[in-house]
Amino acid sequence: MYKQLERYGKISGRIRVAKYARCSSDEQRKNGYTISDQLDLLDDFCAEYELIGSGEYVDEGVSATLEINKRKALAQLIADAKAGKFDIVVFKCIDRFFRNVGEYYECQKQLRKAGVTWISIEESDLDPEDDDAAFKINIYLTMAEYEAKKTSKRIRFNNKMRIKNRQVVTGAQSFAFCWTVAGEKKNKYLVKDEEKAHILYDLLEHYEMNQSKAGTLAYIYKKYSIDMNMKSITNLLTNTLLYGNYKGIENYVEPYITKERFDRLQETLKRNARYSEIPNREFMFSGLIKCPNCGCVLVGNYTKNKTNGGVGTFSYRCNKNRQGQRCSFNKSTSERKIEKQLLANLSQYMNDEILKVERIEEKAAIKTDNSARIEKIKKEMDRLNTMFRKDRIDEAEYDKEYLSLQRELRSLDVDEKPVKRNLDTIKGLLETDYKTIYNKLDKPHKKAFWRGIIKEFSIDEDKKIIPESIIFF
Repeated sequence: MYKQLERYGKISGRIRVAKYARCSSDEQRKNGYTISDQLDLLDDFCAEYELIGSGEYVDEGVSATLEINKRKALAQLIADAKAGKFDIVVFKCIDRFFRNVGEYYECQKQLRKAGVTWISIEESDLDPEDDDAAFKINIYLTMAEYEAKKTSKRIRFNNKMRIKNRQVVTGAQSFAFCWTVAGEKKNKYLVKDEEKAHILYDLLEHYEMNQSKAGTLAYIYKKYSIDMNMKSITNLLTNTLLYGNYKGIENYVEPYITKERFDRLQETLKRNARYSEIPNREFMFSGLIKCPNCGCVLVGNYTKNKTNGGVGTFSYRCNKNRQGQRCSFNKSTSERKIEKQLLANLSQYMNDEILKVERIEEKAAIKTDNSARIEKIKKEMDRLNTMFRKDRIDEAEYDKEYLSLQRELRSLDVDEKPVKRNLDTIKGLLETDYKTIYNKLDKPHKKAFWRGIIKEFSIDEDKKIIPESIIFF
């Protein structure tokens, strides 16, 4: 007979119990810890002792080492205990309840406050209300926690090795719609879902052209009836599996795109464009124009125009200035004027960029040639320090020579060599009649044109583009 039942039986005679079951892994299921097996055992226990069932609480696929608030069923059980819905919690064995000493005592504190105790069916000697049993409970929990940590470490190692061998260690639901799991049970691997690949390619092309996640969500839903949310499309667009990489393992799966295209996609995501469901409300430079004062992105604004056939005006201004005058830049610049300036001066901007990059690379090459001299100066300075410490040179001579070497070292400017820029895009554009082509584009494609070559730029107080502020891809 369980002591807990004796105590509550004397109090009321009708004992209400909450049944708790938990299973965290396939390995535990193989050891007979399935949820159904546990619930059958709990049902038999309640029938044998004529207990009144007051609800089942099941945490499936959940570790007993987690905090209470991360175990949904357990958190609900505690809330119901406080509401007085039952007297005793019953479970198969204590490691189904907890494998974390600290969290167990936090839970026990709340249960005791609610006047609720627990029973471990397979460990009848454990009684949370018995001070003599407290030491034994602590030993059980400590061993369960240790075993959980050891098991977790082994599972992580096995999973790491399986991933290294390009095997799948999770279910297909862990991946987006464009990948699927294939192979035998013990040798599963990830492959492209060829039936849905065209959807992904269409999604990527639409996003790269419009550079708006919200716009792409609407497009994919309308065309394919795929209901994604902002989180899922962000996860998809930032997923390294796109270029075949998974947790640092190259060629884990056949890639959809190149690494270079993926990197460019990440740059685009940093400046996600504004999207409007209203036709003809495209903002061409959304996310591209930075405030020259505070550095925040200028916000697009559409103003209806009663004249001019009802065609509205698109403009950009600093949101910090508009909201509480937190920035002094109060200029509002029309989209049409910005477009006109960019198009008229684009050739000059691109040629200036090419010249600037070439000069930087020339300077970097000179710095590289100075590396041998820099190393020689440092050795000479070390030699002077040694001589001075050994009194082989007087202070005046030391100061004179050391200062001379120090000045020369500074003049060589030892900054690291910059990353080599790829100028193919703007060089290729300069060789085309891009103005004629541009004037034939509709607004969404004009937007894509600018966003494909320019990362950002700023305008000054006179609403003129600051050439030095333009950053090209």
